[in-house]
Amino acid sequence: METVKGGLTAHTLKLIAIIGMAMQHTAIVLGSAIPTPLHFPLQFAGGLTFPIMAYFVAQGYRHTSNLRRYVLRIFIFALIAQIPYMLAFSSAFFIAPIHFNIMFTILAGLISLILYDKMRTRWLFWILFVIICLATFLFDWGIIGPVMILLYHAIKSHTSKSIAVPFIAVGGKIVMGVVIGLITAAIIVSAMLTGGEEALLNMLDPYKLIEVELTDPTAALAGLLFPLGSIATIPLLLMHKGSRGKPQKYLFYIFYPLHLLILALIALALGIGGTFNLVGIF
Repeated sequence: METVKGGLTAHTLKLIAIIGMAMQHTAIVLGSAIPTPLHFPLQFAGGLTFPIMAYFVAQGYRHTSNLRRYVLRIFIFALIAQIPYMLAFSSAFFIAPIHFNIMFTILAGLISLILYDKMRTRWLFWILFVIICLATFLFDWGIIGPVMILLYHAIKSHTSKSIAVPFIAVGGKIVMGVVIGLITAAIIVSAMLTGGEEALLNMLDPYKLIEVELTDPTAALAGLLFPLGSIATIPLLLMHKGSRGKPQKYLFYIFYPLHLLILALIALALGIGGTFNLVGIF
């Protein structure tokens, strides 16, 4: 993309993404410790993060001088971030005992880009891409993550991808939410049928966030602002003209696991149950 002076720099957009991520993660990890009205702006801000980061993954792939090093760096930080991620979010996931952090999603998307450009047999690529997407079902942002990264790369018009991909992200998150909701409902019904109310409560006990959402519909409703945050990235991306701004290559890589660890420690200090329940995770 041609670099034009003016507009939002890449550095500014990445800072917006990082701040939005920290805001939403605070709402999720600390749950009921956060006043319910604050959940609305915090969830909205979180919707800004991944559409922006996915955009810059595609840009990074296109402009990196050493692709192997780029892939390795993401893989290493994905490993580093996994423990803080599980410490912070072990109480937030209901249908799976383990969930993988967003760096693994980015890695899956990056691998998809490499295959997209290198594989000449297109039908084989699409089969592999579907497999990659399905494998990310238990990754942060799930199946839609690699799709967004690929679209940011495949769509050549800056205006078109800045508008289309965030809308696709919202649609994908809604579909994923419905699927997860149905699976969650099936698990709850199964628990009630096999063990009654006591079995259901025992199953919910490690997942305090789910309990909060079940008992506080307003907090759960705040999650509906998350897709609006993703759509709000459209004008931000349109204002990016290609300028890099102040280079901060490792800012996101370092901040991501660090802020998760800090939130996990705060949750522990507040006595929020389930946050450090690693026995079930491993």
